[in-house]
Amino acid sequence: MELLYCGFNGFGQLSSVRTGIVSCLTPFPAEGIQLASLSWSYVALKSDRGIQLSGFVGHRSHQVKCVGMHDSVAISCNRKHMLAVVETGVCWRYCIESGSWRRLDPFTTVEQDIEGEREDDSVVQVCSGATFDASVSESGRAFIMPSPIYNPGTKVTQVACGNEHCLLVTEIGEVFSWGIGSRGQLGHSDLENEDETARQVDVLAGLRVTRVAAGGWHSAAVTDSGDLYTWGWNNSGQLGFPTCAEEQQQCDKSETCSTEAVSILNFPLPVNWDKTIMNVGCGSRHTVVLLDDGSVWGCGWNAFGQLGTSPKTMQSCWKMHKLELPSKCVAQDVLCGAWSTMVFTIPDQEDKEPFAGRSLKRKHEEAD
Repeated sequence: MELLYCGFNGFGQLSSVRTGIVSCLTPFPAEGIQLASLSWSYVALKSDRGIQLSGFVGHRSHQVKCVGMHDSVAISCNRKHMLAVVETGVCWRYCIESGSWRRLDPFTTVEQDIEGEREDDSVVQVCSGATFDASVSESGRAFIMPSPIYNPGTKVTQVACGNEHCLLVTEIGEVFSWGIGSRGQLGHSDLENEDETARQVDVLAGLRVTRVAAGGWHSAAVTDSGDLYTWGWNNSGQLGFPTCAEEQQQCDKSETCSTEAVSILNFPLPVNWDKTIMNVGCGSRHTVVLLDDGSVWGCGWNAFGQLGTSPKTMQSCWKMHKLELPSKCVAQDVLCGAWSTMVFTIPDQEDKEPFAGRSLKRKHEEAD
């Protein structure tokens, strides 16, 4: 499996390239990668040799540093720290500034201790957003660490963090959201916040959602039928709908105005695209999807080449744009940082059905 990278490289995240912009998918100089996470200023990669950080680490850019934790089963990072869950279900935090690890208190059992009953409830997934950390326990509870935001009747299977909001998916395909809703990113048909507990996204009720992604101020969901739904802020076309600025340019040129332009969308809408989508990632202002044929497409902001093409030719786009992969390979997974994109690929002859039994342990992107 090969790891490809494009987008912002101002801190030397892709150590083999010295320019600040990587505008085409470029192989990452690492082998045997099992887990990956992107922050704005560095990349975290986990292999059999442990976790490696590449980028701005220890007050310096263009650094590559191994920090151990060989038994990590989940990782996630933001600019200030990285979270790692080990095989025993214990969660650790690594401080980028001090270069030290700290074991986090067992927050998943605090309420059980208060009630006088305690059962093991290990952490199985973590996600570092720009302003908070989220996690999922083995029993399916969700936390904005260390406080619970969802005590389910059905288990939470995925958590995703944006700048100021969080999305949850349950085992029966329900979607819940929590946090700031000022740009419609919560999907509740308003711009209100959800401060206490996560609230179900009613528009998606009745659909079975398999994956969600949280961008800076936008959100996306993939259903079991392969449809893509998006909502939130659309200033760069990251929702897959025309922006108001593009509509105005069209009006000025042709005097024929579109009625599809979107600035803020406060409830999920399906993107009208006749493709089967397997997975989705969201950056600060871009969205990337993986199709069932192993191709990768994206829309939104491209100022740093995060859509796999030069920003000189395309600053942004609302229509899905194909990211070119190396010949004779197909994508197996995608993830996004704030201004960057990663793609895991395999040779196309290695697996004629690249998504059958896929075992890659994927970390959701952090979107500063």
